Amino acid sequence: MIGCYNTIKYTGLLSNLLYMLLAIGVMFAAGLSLQMAEPNTPEHTYFVESIVLGATICVIVIFGCYGLVCNLLSVNIIFTCFILIVLGVEYLQLHNYHPHMRYSGVLQQLDLSQAWHNLDIHPQRMQQYEQQQQCCGYNNVRDYKRLQLPIPQSCYQQPGNAKLFTRGCEATLIHRQNSIQYRDKLFMWCIIGLEIFILVQTIVVSVMLHKLRQRQRHARQQVPPGVRREPRANHVGSRAHLLEDA
Repeated sequence: MIGCYNTIKYTGLLSNLLYMLLAIGVMFAAGLSLQMAEPNTPEHTYFVESIVLGATICVIVIFGCYGLVCNLLSVNIIFTCFILIVLGVEYLQLHNYHPHMRYSGVLQQLDLSQAWHNLDIHPQRMQQYEQQQQCCGYNNVRDYKRLQLPIPQSCYQQPGNAKLFTRGCEATLIHRQNSIQYRDKLFMWCIIGLEIFILVQTIVVSVMLHKLRQRQRHARQQVPPGVRREPRANHVGSRAHLLEDA
């Protein structure tokens, strides 16, 4: 049982180290995104919360590693409660942020539609979007031909090259949004899966540590009284009768 306990213990230390690295990665990514987000927006608040949550996770992981190294049952139990709290906070954070992600996608779609409909007035806006997203037209390059407009230079892959971007800007926008959502979900489920693994591992370690303590206590009780090391009496109390005789 001790060998199994040590295996789970060292596995827990490695998983906690990986958990801390992921938390540091979340803080780093949120810090970079925070510089691009506008203040007083849901995105800005989300990134600030991510930085605070990542720092909190690092402190919790250090606390949990201390409990594993020192074999402290009470610390492992508290660490389990902390992991449950972190899971709850992450759920609330993601649940509150989802509507803003959909709202942001609608705004980007609206900006693209306005840029395309105002092509005659402000063509630079659409051309700038095409250069950034490497697309051409709203649906594809045929949109310019249907409107009998010249194909702008922003639709070409390279200056002086005859190759055009075949994908429309709407499809590019949808593909980018789907890629971002897929990446975020994948990263989120990796973190949640690791947290659940650490939670189960911590519970198992706590149960095994409790059983080991019970075995040690039971083994001490099985030792005969003459062999068992009794706690030493106080130095002053052991000579109390000498003082009374004097």
